[in-house]
Amino acid sequence: MSTRYTWPELPEGLRSAVESVTGPVRASDRITTWHSNAPFTGALTTDSGKVFAKAAPDHDTATMEQYRRETLLAPIVNRFAAPLLGHVAEHGWTVLLFGFVKGGQADLSPGHTDLGYLSATLREVQQIRPPHGLALPTLAHQWTKYLDGDQRSLLSGNHLLHNDLVPSNVMLRRAGYGDQVVLVDWGRAVLGPAWAEYAGLYMWLLFSGHNPAQARAWLARFPAWRMASRAAIRAYVAGATAECADSPEHVARWASLLDR
Repeated sequence: MSTRYTWPELPEGLRSAVESVTGPVRASDRITTWHSNAPFTGALTTDSGKVFAKAAPDHDTATMEQYRRETLLAPIVNRFAAPLLGHVAEHGWTVLLFGFVKGGQADLSPGHTDLGYLSATLREVQQIRPPHGLALPTLAHQWTKYLDGDQRSLLSGNHLLHNDLVPSNVMLRRAGYGDQVVLVDWGRAVLGPAWAEYAGLYMWLLFSGHNPAQARAWLARFPAWRMASRAAIRAYVAGATAECADSPEHVARWASLLDR
């Protein structure tokens, strides 16, 4: 795990560069989740409100790739994500600054109304047509070392996939005109078949209290999922299973996606 920093522990020059975008930072609260290992993530309180910031040293190549994807996609997914307010590179660090989502983590438990908001957001996101030549890796490429050519071919597609719908990335924004699910952290986004977004969500529905039959029934409301071939879903499960091969419980959960 990488070293975690508080706001005062970041380089002074970096903090000054951030404040040139946000204005003076009056207070800071570090935000951590089990899913994130970024050196710094936190809410910065400024005179104009809160800003969400994430920062990492430039030599952290994996995180820099995630930041590249988020910056690339910001103008494309802005309506469904926290807006990117600024990008700061200073003193060997990179910081991304986002509008703070006022709300909280969506509740994905069975029957909860937040599932309806998530359903609506996913349907709208899938209407996005990525620009030609968008510099994103594909889902098939993500699992090159796990899958053979025939399996990877079943995962081809040109839909934009968030590809990381862990519960902490599914936020509920509360606004006067109605609640809306906001998908944050697009750092693992890829291009692939539309149905694969729902396949990736399956695991997190289970963690949110659905049993396998309930989770599969929820996925079945989406036409893209219903159109996916069993062979293609089996290829997805093979890739996802290979990534978590050291966790028998996770392997068993993924296998249940293929049950009838």
